[in-house]
Amino acid sequence: MKDPEILSRFDGRGRAEFLLGGLEGRHSDRITAIGFESGYDLQATEMPSKSTIRLVFVRNDSPPVRQRARQTQERLRAGGPLLPTWDAPTARPCTTRSVTAEELASARRGVATYEANGAKKFALFVALLSAGCFAVAGVLRDRPGAALAVLVVFAVPLAVTAVLIPRWMKRWYEKNRRLVELHDRQRTGQGGPPPPGSPGSPGSPGSPDGHRHAGDGQ
Repeated sequence: MKDPEILSRFDGRGRAEFLLGGLEGRHSDRITAIGFESGYDLQATEMPSKSTIRLVFVRNDSPPVRQRARQTQERLRAGGPLLPTWDAPTARPCTTRSVTAEELASARRGVATYEANGAKKFALFVALLSAGCFAVAGVLRDRPGAALAVLVVFAVPLAVTAVLIPRWMKRWYEKNRRLVELHDRQRTGQGGPPPPGSPGSPGSPGSPDGHRHAGDGQ
């Protein structure tokens, strides 16, 4: 899908839907990013069939979000980019990394999916695969070599993975949630640097060292 077509769906209506089939699914993060810049929240991600995905967006009428949508329109009228990049702080002091709007959109979708479904369904699916492999190994008990191969290569690793999946997905969720929350705070002016002359700002009497780290704001 082309950007103008995506933007045309986010025209102020209360609800916008995108039904993506086949290779169109690769546009899902970009659609989510454009929706965010246009003042829409991703309400649901549905799979009507194995080959299609439906994204459902609702308009967010809160003042900060409407301001963000207006800023997007002003940026486009001035010839600026549709999707800006963001310099996110890293674990190393005084360093940042560029995060694309699509990367942030992927994080948002991951957070929404985890909060809606958790990790239980995926862990159960892998556990069932492991159980199936154990069953196959049992059928092959008259062929010890083949049975052992199924156990070592498939059954046991899948069983271990099923146990660890909730921990892995929780860690992945927390990482994405922190990234999204930090971005949103900075976009609304809640996480940026203080205005010049205020306590803690560069060179002010309240600043302990006269400078700020790059990760404190943009």
